[in-house]
Amino acid sequence: MNTNDQVVVITGASSGIGAATARLLASQGARVVLGARRRNKLQELRDAICTAGGAAEAIVTDMREPQHVDRLVETALQRFGQLDALVNNAAMGTVRTIAEGRIEEWRATFDTNVIGTLAACRAALRHMLPRGSGTILNVTSASAHEAWPYLAVYAASKAAVHTLSEGLRKEVAGSGVRVMTIEVHNVGGTDFASTFDSDVLPVAIHRWVELGLLSRESPMIEAADVARAIAFQLSQPDPVSVHHLSVRSRAN
Repeated sequence: MNTNDQVVVITGASSGIGAATARLLASQGARVVLGARRRNKLQELRDAICTAGGAAEAIVTDMREPQHVDRLVETALQRFGQLDALVNNAAMGTVRTIAEGRIEEWRATFDTNVIGTLAACRAALRHMLPRGSGTILNVTSASAHEAWPYLAVYAASKAAVHTLSEGLRKEVAGSGVRVMTIEVHNVGGTDFASTFDSDVLPVAIHRWVELGLLSRESPMIEAADVARAIAFQLSQPDPVSVHHLSVRSRAN
């Protein structure tokens, strides 16, 4: 797999899939620009990559703030002189029924997962379209295509990301830009569920298992597994595009 010398912006890079992807790509020779909200985590990851001989820059980024997103992409240009790929990984969600839903949670989810993704795509395209090349890879979820109670709002946001990615692909393919998606399911070792309501989560898990959406017996995949799949997509030579990839444990 060849991602050597690519300049890759990664959102949600402070932990989980984003951090694993940054480490792997940097080890393959890519120069990575890391965006996330947690300054300390970002700096620790940047320092670890640089200590290992890689090239990395980090900038605090809240995907709900378009100016943060623009600044993240501009940092790649200022620090490394180009932008080859954007990995839109940042996302958040809550477990709650719609009947008990909270407007502020809905807004935070859609502002981060959908509007933030769109803002990052727009920022990247300002540089990719004039250059006539580049890759946008949006991370989605298996829940986007399945009925997950208690997770319906998050699932809806990821369904939106999947659909907007398909539309964007049609808009820019003729200009030399690739748009790909990777769909994940039940990834261990991430912070995604760390803010879930601890009273609601056990009830939600029981229902997911009952509906066959989740197998408790199946081993979870890890963030590093997803990172390898992302590296595979990014490493394909032009004009090859792995439009959509699904990564999940064999029994899920």
